[in-house]
Amino acid sequence: MAIELTEQQQRELDIPREAPPRVVDPRTREAFVLIPEGEYEAVAEALEEDRRQRAIRAIGRRNAIGRMDEEP
Repeated sequence: MAIELTEQQQRELDIPREAPPRVVDPRTREAFVLIPEGEYEAVAEALEEDRRQRAIRAIGRRNAIGRMDEEP
């Protein structure tokens, strides 16, 4: 679901900044960071790859621990 920005919000996005703009949900006070969709996809892909690698390492550790008591 896409949320359309107001003109004021669009102007705020046009201001060059060192960090991405943040928005706050006034009900919960939870902050969100606005980044372009392409950057989000790259970050999401990197996080997913990191999760895969962690899972592979965890399986490898479990297998190694299970074999420690085996006779060579």
